[in-house]
Amino acid sequence: MFRLAIPILMMLMPRFLPRIIKYATLIWRLTRDKRVNIILRTLVPLALVYFILPTDFVKDQVPIIGRFDDIIVLGMALLVLVKLSPKYIVDEHMGVRPVSNRPEDQDPTNVVDGASRLIDE
Repeated sequence: MFRLAIPILMMLMPRFLPRIIKYATLIWRLTRDKRVNIILRTLVPLALVYFILPTDFVKDQVPIIGRFDDIIVLGMALLVLVKLSPKYIVDEHMGVRPVSNRPEDQDPTNVVDGASRLIDE
């Protein structure tokens, strides 16, 4: 089973690694940004503490189920941080330019370019 999983993982890694790095930097920047609500910023560190500490809702003695609750809590904390943070802050950290409402930017073919002069009489 693992003999097949490792080559498949190695083939998929170059495709998903840039997305993982971009998402990790977004999470890091959002947790350090003062414009994001303090409650949202503390979710990820608290989820990491829950992931590391041995106290759990479901005990880790159960081999498979024991770590699922840790992963679910960490994933939900990441999702809530990104989804509830203000969109303009997330876009700023992701490098997305804000959408402009100017008619020149939406359809530049309908813009008339010209010059004017004021004549005093």
